[in-house]
Amino acid sequence: MSVSEAWAQTRRTLLLELAALPVKGDAMQWQRRLADAIIDAEHPDAGIDRAEAKLHRHLLRVIADGLVHTLLPEHTIRSLSRHPGKPASLSAQGADFDFVFAQAHKLCDLGVIPIIADLTTLIGVGDIVGWSADGVMVLECKNRPAPQHEPTTGRLARQRRRGEQLETYLTTSTLDEGDFVRQAHAISLPSPDWAAVAGLLERCEASPTNVAVHSLGPNDILVAATSQATVEQVGRVMAALGDSKNPSVAFYSELIDTASYRLMAPSSYPIGGERRWRLLEGDLQLVRLVDTGNFAAGFDHEGAAVTLVPERSAGRLNLRIDIDGQEYTKFTHQLAEFCLWMPVPLAALRLTLIDYARILLNDRASIAELGDSRDLAPGDNVKYATIYRPD
Repeated sequence: MSVSEAWAQTRRTLLLELAALPVKGDAMQWQRRLADAIIDAEHPDAGIDRAEAKLHRHLLRVIADGLVHTLLPEHTIRSLSRHPGKPASLSAQGADFDFVFAQAHKLCDLGVIPIIADLTTLIGVGDIVGWSADGVMVLECKNRPAPQHEPTTGRLARQRRRGEQLETYLTTSTLDEGDFVRQAHAISLPSPDWAAVAGLLERCEASPTNVAVHSLGPNDILVAATSQATVEQVGRVMAALGDSKNPSVAFYSELIDTASYRLMAPSSYPIGGERRWRLLEGDLQLVRLVDTGNFAAGFDHEGAAVTLVPERSAGRLNLRIDIDGQEYTKFTHQLAEFCLWMPVPLAALRLTLIDYARILLNDRASIAELGDSRDLAPGDNVKYATIYRPD
Protein backbone atom coordinates (compact mmCIF):
# COMPACT_ATOMS: atom_id res chain seq x y z
CA MET A 1 0.00 0.00 0.00
CA SER A 2 1.37 3.40 -0.98
CA VAL A 3 1.63 6.31 1.44
CA SER A 4 -1.27 8.04 -0.36
CA GLU A 5 -3.48 4.98 0.06
CA ALA A 6 -2.48 4.61 3.71
CA TRP A 7 -3.32 8.25 4.40
CA ALA A 8 -6.69 7.89 2.66
CA GLN A 9 -7.47 4.86 4.81
CA THR A 10 -6.51 6.80 7.93
CA ARG A 11 -8.99 9.51 6.96
CA ARG A 12 -11.65 6.90 6.27
CA THR A 13 -11.20 5.24 9.66
CA LEU A 14 -11.35 8.58 11.46
CA LEU A 15 -14.52 9.62 9.64
CA LEU A 16 -16.23 6.31 10.30
CA GLU A 17 -15.47 6.70 14.01
CA LEU A 18 -16.50 10.37 13.99
CA ALA A 19 -19.92 9.46 12.63
CA ALA A 20 -20.57 7.53 15.86
CA LEU A 21 -19.28 10.21 18.28
CA PRO A 22 -20.09 11.27 20.91
CA VAL A 23 -22.67 8.50 21.55
CA LYS A 24 -20.20 5.71 20.79
CA GLY A 25 -16.44 5.76 21.06
CA ASP A 26 -13.99 7.91 23.00
CA ALA A 27 -13.63 11.50 21.76
CA MET A 28 -10.23 11.92 23.44
CA GLN A 29 -8.74 8.74 22.00
CA TRP A 30 -10.11 9.72 18.59
CA GLN A 31 -8.48 13.16 18.78
CA ARG A 32 -5.20 11.63 19.94
CA ARG A 33 -5.09 9.39 16.86
CA LEU A 34 -5.99 12.32 14.64
CA ALA A 35 -3.24 14.44 16.24
CA ASP A 36 -0.70 11.65 15.75
CA ALA A 37 -1.69 11.44 12.08
CA ILE A 38 -1.10 15.18 11.66
CA ILE A 39 2.26 14.96 13.44
CA ASP A 40 3.27 12.01 11.24
CA ALA A 41 2.50 14.05 8.11
CA GLU A 42 4.43 17.09 9.37
CA HIS A 43 7.67 15.21 8.76
CA PRO A 44 7.04 12.90 5.78
CA ASP A 45 9.75 10.53 4.62
CA ALA A 46 12.08 11.51 1.80
CA GLY A 47 10.41 11.21 -1.56
CA ILE A 48 6.91 11.98 -0.26
CA ASP A 49 5.24 14.87 -2.04
CA ARG A 50 5.20 17.80 0.40
CA ALA A 51 2.04 19.21 -1.20
CA GLU A 52 0.25 15.90 -0.68
CA ALA A 53 1.37 15.82 2.95
CA LYS A 54 0.05 19.37 3.44
CA LEU A 55 -3.28 18.40 1.88
CA HIS A 56 -3.49 15.35 4.15
CA ARG A 57 -2.94 17.52 7.23
CA HIS A 58 -5.63 19.93 6.05
CA LEU A 59 -8.14 17.15 5.42
CA LEU A 60 -7.49 15.75 8.88
CA ARG A 61 -8.35 19.14 10.39
CA VAL A 62 -11.46 19.34 8.23
CA ILE A 63 -12.46 15.97 9.67
CA ALA A 64 -12.00 17.40 13.19
CA ASP A 65 -14.34 20.27 12.21
CA GLY A 66 -17.07 17.65 12.15
CA LEU A 67 -16.68 17.19 15.92
CA VAL A 68 -16.94 20.96 16.36
CA HIS A 69 -20.22 21.09 14.42
CA THR A 70 -21.54 18.07 16.31
CA LEU A 71 -21.00 19.58 19.77
CA LEU A 72 -21.04 23.37 19.59
CA PRO A 73 -23.81 25.85 18.70
CA GLU A 74 -23.36 27.76 15.46
CA HIS A 75 -23.05 31.14 17.17
CA THR A 76 -20.37 29.83 19.54
CA ILE A 77 -18.38 28.45 16.58
CA ARG A 78 -18.67 31.82 14.86
CA SER A 79 -17.22 33.63 17.87
CA LEU A 80 -14.42 31.07 18.24
CA SER A 81 -13.57 31.55 14.54
CA ARG A 82 -13.03 35.31 14.74
CA HIS A 83 -9.23 35.03 15.02
CA PRO A 84 -8.09 32.64 12.26
CA GLY A 85 -4.44 31.87 11.73
CA LYS A 86 -2.11 29.48 9.98
CA PRO A 87 -2.37 25.85 11.15
CA ALA A 88 -0.12 25.31 14.12
CA SER A 89 2.70 22.78 13.93
CA LEU A 90 1.87 20.12 16.50
CA SER A 91 5.27 18.45 16.59
CA ALA A 92 6.99 21.82 17.19
CA GLN A 93 4.95 22.33 20.36
CA GLY A 94 6.44 19.25 22.00
CA ALA A 95 5.73 19.09 25.73
CA ASP A 96 3.34 22.04 25.49
CA PHE A 97 1.02 20.03 23.27
CA ASP A 98 1.26 17.07 25.66
CA PHE A 99 0.25 19.44 28.47
CA VAL A 100 -2.86 20.45 26.50
CA PHE A 101 -3.86 16.79 26.12
CA ALA A 102 -3.24 16.16 29.82
CA GLN A 103 -5.65 18.96 30.74
CA ALA A 104 -8.18 17.64 28.23
CA HIS A 105 -8.10 14.23 29.93
CA LYS A 106 -8.80 15.92 33.26
CA LEU A 107 -11.87 17.56 31.72
CA CYS A 108 -13.06 14.15 30.58
CA ASP A 109 -12.92 12.96 34.19
CA LEU A 110 -15.31 15.83 35.01
CA GLY A 111 -17.81 14.77 32.36
CA VAL A 112 -16.74 17.39 29.81
CA ILE A 113 -16.05 16.53 26.16
CA PRO A 114 -12.94 18.50 25.12
CA ILE A 115 -12.10 19.71 21.61
CA ILE A 116 -8.42 20.40 20.93
CA ALA A 117 -8.39 23.70 19.04
CA ASP A 118 -5.22 23.10 17.00
CA LEU A 119 -6.76 20.00 15.43
CA THR A 120 -9.47 22.07 13.70
CA THR A 121 -9.74 24.80 11.08
CA LEU A 122 -12.56 26.57 12.93
CA ILE A 123 -11.33 27.39 16.45
CA GLY A 124 -9.03 30.39 16.81
CA VAL A 125 -9.48 31.15 20.53
CA GLY A 126 -8.10 28.98 23.32
CA ASP A 127 -6.33 25.63 23.34
CA ILE A 128 -9.30 23.54 24.50
CA VAL A 129 -13.03 24.07 24.09
CA GLY A 130 -14.96 21.88 26.50
CA TRP A 131 -18.62 21.00 26.02
CA SER A 132 -21.04 19.67 28.60
CA ALA A 133 -24.77 19.86 29.16
CA ASP A 134 -24.12 22.80 31.49
CA GLY A 135 -22.34 24.94 28.90
CA VAL A 136 -19.03 25.62 27.17
CA MET A 137 -15.60 26.41 28.62
CA VAL A 138 -12.67 27.85 26.69
CA LEU A 139 -9.25 27.17 28.17
CA GLU A 140 -5.76 28.47 27.48
CA CYS A 141 -3.12 25.97 28.59
CA LYS A 142 0.29 27.28 29.69
CA ASN A 143 2.94 24.68 30.42
CA ARG A 144 4.70 26.93 32.93
CA PRO A 145 4.17 28.15 36.50
CA ALA A 146 1.60 30.92 36.91
CA PRO A 147 3.17 34.42 36.85
CA GLN A 148 3.17 36.41 40.08
CA HIS A 149 1.45 39.29 38.30
CA GLU A 150 -1.07 39.12 35.49
CA PRO A 151 0.62 40.34 32.27
CA THR A 152 -0.83 43.53 30.78
CA THR A 153 1.10 43.54 27.50
CA GLY A 154 2.32 40.97 25.00
CA ARG A 155 0.84 37.77 23.64
CA LEU A 156 -0.53 36.48 26.94
CA ALA A 157 -2.40 39.72 27.56
CA ARG A 158 -3.86 39.69 24.03
CA GLN A 159 -5.00 36.09 24.44
CA ARG A 160 -6.65 36.88 27.76
CA ARG A 161 -8.46 39.92 26.33
CA ARG A 162 -9.78 37.86 23.40
CA GLY A 163 -10.97 35.13 25.75
CA GLU A 164 -12.62 37.52 28.18
CA GLN A 165 -14.34 39.37 25.34
CA LEU A 166 -15.56 36.03 24.00
CA GLU A 167 -17.03 35.14 27.40
CA THR A 168 -18.70 38.55 27.74
CA TYR A 169 -20.19 38.50 24.25
CA LEU A 170 -21.53 34.93 24.36
CA THR A 171 -22.86 35.35 27.89
CA THR A 172 -24.56 38.74 27.45
CA SER A 173 -25.01 38.81 23.64
CA THR A 174 -23.39 42.25 23.54
CA LEU A 175 -19.86 43.65 23.55
CA ASP A 176 -18.63 47.25 23.49
CA GLU A 177 -15.64 47.27 21.14
CA GLY A 178 -15.00 50.99 21.40
CA ASP A 179 -15.89 52.15 17.90
CA PHE A 180 -19.09 50.12 17.85
CA VAL A 181 -21.20 47.76 19.94
CA ARG A 182 -21.50 44.18 18.72
CA GLN A 183 -24.83 42.54 19.51
CA ALA A 184 -26.34 39.11 18.90
CA HIS A 185 -29.95 38.80 17.76
CA ALA A 186 -31.67 35.47 17.23
CA ILE A 187 -32.72 34.30 13.77
CA SER A 188 -33.48 30.65 13.11
CA LEU A 189 -32.51 29.61 9.59
CA PRO A 190 -34.11 26.58 7.91
CA SER A 191 -32.51 23.24 8.72
CA PRO A 192 -31.34 20.85 6.01
CA ASP A 193 -33.25 17.61 5.49
CA TRP A 194 -30.28 15.34 6.14
CA ALA A 195 -32.32 12.20 5.48
CA ALA A 196 -33.06 13.53 1.98
CA VAL A 197 -29.35 14.22 1.42
CA ALA A 198 -28.45 10.69 2.52
CA GLY A 199 -31.17 9.28 0.24
CA LEU A 200 -29.87 11.33 -2.70
CA LEU A 201 -26.36 9.96 -2.22
CA GLU A 202 -27.71 6.42 -1.96
CA ARG A 203 -29.64 6.80 -5.22
CA CYS A 204 -26.54 8.24 -6.87
CA GLU A 205 -24.41 5.27 -5.84
CA ALA A 206 -27.05 2.88 -7.22
CA SER A 207 -27.65 4.82 -10.45
CA PRO A 208 -26.29 3.38 -13.72
CA THR A 209 -25.60 6.96 -14.83
CA ASN A 210 -23.68 7.78 -11.61
CA VAL A 211 -25.91 10.84 -11.16
CA ALA A 212 -29.01 11.54 -9.04
CA VAL A 213 -31.13 14.63 -8.42
CA HIS A 214 -33.17 15.91 -5.50
CA SER A 215 -35.62 18.76 -6.07
CA LEU A 216 -35.70 21.44 -3.40
CA GLY A 217 -38.29 23.54 -5.22
CA PRO A 218 -38.91 25.30 -8.56
CA ASN A 219 -35.60 25.68 -10.40
CA ASP A 220 -33.81 24.55 -7.24
CA ILE A 221 -32.02 21.20 -7.30
CA LEU A 222 -29.23 19.36 -5.54
CA VAL A 223 -27.21 17.03 -7.76
CA ALA A 224 -25.08 14.12 -6.59
CA ALA A 225 -22.50 12.54 -8.88
CA THR A 226 -19.77 9.95 -8.46
CA SER A 227 -16.26 10.46 -9.77
CA GLN A 228 -17.17 8.04 -12.60
CA ALA A 229 -19.90 10.36 -13.94
CA THR A 230 -19.12 11.89 -17.32
CA VAL A 231 -19.41 15.57 -18.17
CA GLU A 232 -22.29 14.73 -20.50
CA GLN A 233 -24.20 12.87 -17.79
CA VAL A 234 -23.91 15.78 -15.35
CA GLY A 235 -24.56 18.31 -18.11
CA ARG A 236 -27.91 16.75 -19.00
CA VAL A 237 -29.03 17.23 -15.40
CA MET A 238 -27.75 20.81 -15.20
CA ALA A 239 -29.65 21.66 -18.38
CA ALA A 240 -32.83 21.32 -16.33
CA LEU A 241 -32.26 24.91 -15.17
CA GLY A 242 -32.00 26.19 -18.72
CA ASP A 243 -35.01 28.49 -18.30
CA SER A 244 -33.64 30.16 -15.19
CA LYS A 245 -33.10 33.91 -15.35
CA ASN A 246 -30.44 34.04 -12.63
CA PRO A 247 -28.89 30.58 -12.37
CA SER A 248 -26.26 30.00 -9.70
CA VAL A 249 -24.05 26.94 -9.27
CA ALA A 250 -22.19 25.88 -6.13
CA PHE A 251 -19.78 22.95 -5.93
CA TYR A 252 -19.91 21.81 -2.32
CA SER A 253 -16.42 20.33 -2.57
CA GLU A 254 -15.13 23.93 -2.40
CA LEU A 255 -16.26 24.05 1.23
CA ILE A 256 -13.52 21.59 2.12
CA ASP A 257 -11.20 24.61 1.80
CA THR A 258 -13.61 27.39 2.79
CA ALA A 259 -15.95 25.93 5.44
CA SER A 260 -17.18 28.26 8.16
CA TYR A 261 -19.28 28.25 11.31
CA ARG A 262 -22.46 28.23 9.20
CA LEU A 263 -21.40 26.54 5.95
CA MET A 264 -20.21 23.04 6.74
CA ALA A 265 -17.90 20.96 4.60
CA PRO A 266 -19.81 17.89 3.33
CA SER A 267 -17.61 15.66 5.49
CA SER A 268 -19.27 17.28 8.54
CA TYR A 269 -22.81 16.35 7.49
CA PRO A 270 -24.63 14.13 10.02
CA ILE A 271 -24.88 11.21 7.59
CA GLY A 272 -23.12 7.85 7.35
CA GLY A 273 -19.36 7.83 7.83
CA GLU A 274 -18.60 6.06 4.55
CA ARG A 275 -20.37 8.68 2.48
CA ARG A 276 -18.77 11.48 4.47
CA TRP A 277 -15.40 10.01 3.55
CA ARG A 278 -16.30 9.71 -0.13
CA LEU A 279 -17.44 13.35 -0.13
CA LEU A 280 -14.17 14.39 1.52
CA GLU A 281 -12.10 12.48 -1.03
CA GLY A 282 -14.10 13.73 -4.04
CA ASP A 283 -15.38 10.27 -4.92
CA LEU A 284 -18.85 11.72 -4.40
CA GLN A 285 -19.77 15.27 -5.35
CA LEU A 286 -22.70 17.51 -4.46
CA VAL A 287 -23.59 20.38 -6.77
CA ARG A 288 -26.30 22.96 -6.12
CA LEU A 289 -28.18 24.62 -8.99
CA VAL A 290 -30.70 27.31 -8.11
CA ASP A 291 -32.34 30.31 -9.71
CA THR A 292 -31.55 33.04 -7.19
CA GLY A 293 -33.99 35.30 -8.99
CA ASN A 294 -36.68 33.38 -7.10
CA PHE A 295 -35.67 35.37 -4.02
CA ALA A 296 -37.64 38.30 -5.43
CA ALA A 297 -40.81 38.87 -3.44
CA GLY A 298 -43.25 41.60 -2.57
CA PHE A 299 -45.61 42.09 0.35
CA ASP A 300 -47.53 44.81 2.17
CA HIS A 301 -46.55 45.88 5.65
CA GLU A 302 -48.63 48.45 7.52
CA GLY A 303 -49.67 50.14 4.29
CA ALA A 304 -46.21 50.17 2.74
CA ALA A 305 -45.17 48.17 -0.34
CA VAL A 306 -42.12 46.10 0.55
CA THR A 307 -39.99 44.22 -1.97
CA LEU A 308 -37.14 41.76 -1.56
CA VAL A 309 -34.67 42.34 -4.39
CA PRO A 310 -31.75 39.97 -5.15
CA GLU A 311 -28.65 41.75 -6.39
CA ARG A 312 -25.01 40.86 -6.96
CA SER A 313 -22.07 42.92 -5.80
CA ALA A 314 -18.43 41.87 -6.28
CA GLY A 315 -19.65 38.40 -7.18
CA ARG A 316 -21.66 37.94 -3.97
CA LEU A 317 -25.43 37.68 -3.61
CA ASN A 318 -27.18 40.23 -1.38
CA LEU A 319 -30.89 40.79 -0.79
CA ARG A 320 -32.06 44.39 -0.75
CA ILE A 321 -35.20 45.42 1.14
CA ASP A 322 -37.04 48.30 -0.50
CA ILE A 323 -39.96 50.24 0.99
CA ASP A 324 -42.17 52.00 -1.58
CA GLY A 325 -39.34 51.79 -4.09
CA GLN A 326 -36.63 53.17 -1.77
CA GLU A 327 -33.81 51.06 -0.36
CA TYR A 328 -34.25 50.39 3.35
CA THR A 329 -31.60 47.83 4.30
CA LYS A 330 -29.93 44.62 3.08
CA PHE A 331 -29.41 41.02 3.98
CA THR A 332 -25.77 40.45 3.07
CA HIS A 333 -24.36 37.35 1.38
CA GLN A 334 -23.72 35.69 4.76
CA LEU A 335 -27.48 35.11 4.94
CA ALA A 336 -28.52 35.24 1.28
CA GLU A 337 -26.03 32.57 0.16
CA PHE A 338 -26.92 30.16 2.95
CA CYS A 339 -29.36 28.34 0.66
CA LEU A 340 -26.74 28.16 -2.09
CA TRP A 341 -24.03 26.51 -0.01
CA MET A 342 -26.20 24.45 2.33
CA PRO A 343 -28.87 21.93 1.24
CA VAL A 344 -31.91 23.99 2.25
CA PRO A 345 -34.66 25.18 -0.13
CA LEU A 346 -34.45 28.74 -1.39
CA ALA A 347 -38.20 29.07 -0.81
CA ALA A 348 -37.81 28.21 2.88
CA LEU A 349 -35.02 30.75 3.37
CA ARG A 350 -37.04 33.40 1.51
CA LEU A 351 -39.97 32.93 3.92
CA THR A 352 -37.62 33.13 6.91
CA LEU A 353 -36.06 36.36 5.65
CA ILE A 354 -39.45 37.90 4.88
CA ASP A 355 -40.53 37.20 8.47
CA TYR A 356 -37.27 38.72 9.73
CA ALA A 357 -37.73 41.74 7.46
CA ARG A 358 -41.12 42.37 9.08
CA ILE A 359 -39.41 42.43 12.48
CA LEU A 360 -36.87 44.97 11.20
CA LEU A 361 -39.64 47.07 9.69
CA ASN A 362 -41.54 47.07 12.95
CA ASP A 363 -38.44 48.41 14.65
CA ARG A 364 -37.90 50.98 11.91
CA ALA A 365 -34.16 50.51 12.36
CA SER A 366 -31.50 49.28 10.00
CA ILE A 367 -29.45 46.22 10.88
CA ALA A 368 -26.52 48.47 11.75
CA GLU A 369 -28.65 50.70 14.01
CA LEU A 370 -30.68 48.21 15.99
CA GLY A 371 -29.48 49.54 19.33
CA ASP A 372 -31.77 48.42 22.12
CA SER A 373 -34.86 48.33 19.92
CA ARG A 374 -34.86 44.54 19.70
CA ASP A 375 -34.43 41.82 22.26
CA LEU A 376 -30.94 40.36 22.33
CA ALA A 377 -30.40 36.66 21.76
CA PRO A 378 -30.40 34.54 24.93
CA GLY A 379 -26.94 34.36 26.45
CA ASP A 380 -24.97 31.14 26.59
CA ASN A 381 -23.22 29.64 29.59
CA VAL A 382 -19.60 30.21 28.54
CA LYS A 383 -16.53 30.43 30.78
CA TYR A 384 -12.96 31.39 29.86
CA ALA A 385 -9.90 30.56 31.93
CA THR A 386 -6.13 30.03 31.75
CA ILE A 387 -4.57 26.87 33.20
CA TYR A 388 -0.92 26.91 34.32
CA ARG A 389 1.33 24.06 35.35
CA PRO A 390 0.60 23.17 38.99
CA ASP A 391 4.12 23.91 40.26
